[in-house]
Amino acid sequence: MMKTGTNQRPRATKARRARRGFTLLELIVASTILVIITTVALPRFLVVESQREEKAIIAVEDLMRMYAFRNTTGMQQVSLHHDGGARTISLWIMDLNPADLDGPRIWQQDRLSTAVELPEGMTVDRALADGEPMSDDGWTIATNPDGSRPRVEIILVGREKEAHLVLETYTNSPVRANDPRARVLQPIDLDAEGGAYDPW
Repeated sequence: MMKTGTNQRPRATKARRARRGFTLLELIVASTILVIITTVALPRFLVVESQREEKAIIAVEDLMRMYAFRNTTGMQQVSLHHDGGARTISLWIMDLNPADLDGPRIWQQDRLSTAVELPEGMTVDRALADGEPMSDDGWTIATNPDGSRPRVEIILVGREKEAHLVLETYTNSPVRANDPRARVLQPIDLDAEGGAYDPW
């Protein structure tokens, strides 16, 4: 019995169909699904990153507030410490050395506050103490032994947010200098204003 070539033709067609690839319709549907997923997921990712940066800025503000409060109410020197390698800002105090209680006091991290770890993509762009720039890789801004403290400026820059935090010498609350809603209070010399004896 002789086989005709018609029996082999469907096999060649099936093999060609298996190696052919995606149709234009399948590519359009797959591309449309990817675009929809991207348009839904990307804004949510950016919002999460923005919230993470805002949380870090608020934590640094709280640390600056604690620095001012501890300086105002305490007897110990305090300092803001930035470790560029670890990407943290923390509060340090001049306290007794646990290894030598009779020895000199040493700087150590405050046990009552938590170090602020900056999120990925956020850096301390600049820090100033009384207008003097601090080192980029790490710095310490300490209060003075007489109880006074310098004017502190910390500029944080992230992918989504930026904050210019200023802690004046006469207040316990930092303000965001780059925020138009922030109201920076200035000290008033009542003697110079002629209001030293005015009733309050």
